[in-house]
Amino acid sequence: MKKWFVSAAGLCMITLGILAFMLVSCRDSNDTDIYVYHFNPSARILEAEIQPLPVGDSIVEAVIDYMHIGPRAGNLVATWPYELAPNKSDLLQAIIVEDNMLLVFFSSVFSNMLPLEQSLFKTAFILTMETLVERAFPYIDDIKILVTDNYEYAFDNLMRSLSIAEDEEAPDVPWLIYDGSPGVYNDPLLSLALTFRMSFNYLHFVDETGTGLIIESYVTDEADRRQEERMRYALLLLIDRFQPEGAMFPIPQETVIQRVIIDGWHVFIDLSSDFVDRFEGDTGLARLTIYSIVNTLTGDFPMTMVSFMIDARQHEYFHGVENFDQPFERDDGFLLSYIHERELETWGELQ
Repeated sequence: MKKWFVSAAGLCMITLGILAFMLVSCRDSNDTDIYVYHFNPSARILEAEIQPLPVGDSIVEAVIDYMHIGPRAGNLVATWPYELAPNKSDLLQAIIVEDNMLLVFFSSVFSNMLPLEQSLFKTAFILTMETLVERAFPYIDDIKILVTDNYEYAFDNLMRSLSIAEDEEAPDVPWLIYDGSPGVYNDPLLSLALTFRMSFNYLHFVDETGTGLIIESYVTDEADRRQEERMRYALLLLIDRFQPEGAMFPIPQETVIQRVIIDGWHVFIDLSSDFVDRFEGDTGLARLTIYSIVNTLTGDFPMTMVSFMIDARQHEYFHGVENFDQPFERDDGFLLSYIHERELETWGELQ
């Protein structure tokens, strides 16, 4: 009898031990937890820290507090831009739940952040909000983040733009830096810490000395396969939205990308006349400007030729460059020698 009690007690202890292990092991999948993302500088990745899911009407505000206060773990650091936004309200104007959307309004403080800081914060914020939506608002299927200093005006215009008829003119919508709805092209300047979800792309900029091209990498959302939209965004980054050190920007900022047309391996880009009329530079700079665009669009996309149109018409010359009306093919000979060697070395390491 005594042996039976001992055996039963031992079995209970083993069972309790297994249950305890299961509880600890399943901790990450607990529906009462939320993942708040912070940066791990030693591993150069974003990592999730588990926090209890808040209860009540202030659930969203509490999650923002988690990001603002920062991580509890010693190896993680907050992505919040404390120098520019010591208070939450300095950066975050409002969060509004509207039907099936979570609308987030950042102030212009976001625009003043350095590109890498923007990327880390925005990506950590998006991932944290996705967890919040999954846990607390399962009916939400879209997250939109906008930058504006007047969120009430932005909200009204956004609502009107979403309900407008196709034949009506849509109102101005503030800078939309993230749109999670299916099929909408998202800002590719996402965190380098999430490369497992992204694919690398390379922008060819004119060197600040005007003697060659340099390469800067950025990351694009691989989920969007619409090549025209990805090319359009790459062109926007070349014009004025991505400014690496050591580069100049000869493409006039007034240039409008009117159309991007793909025909097999050939891409036609239709630019406004500002590209020609406002360009300031000699023939050498004009040629570098052309190949900064050509090399960018043929490097990361399955294209071999680029043709230029200005207001839907082809021009024979561009500031001394002849045959501007003919297709251009990629030419890495314009890369500065040290850039070319670095890229060859990097490529070799990836093989």
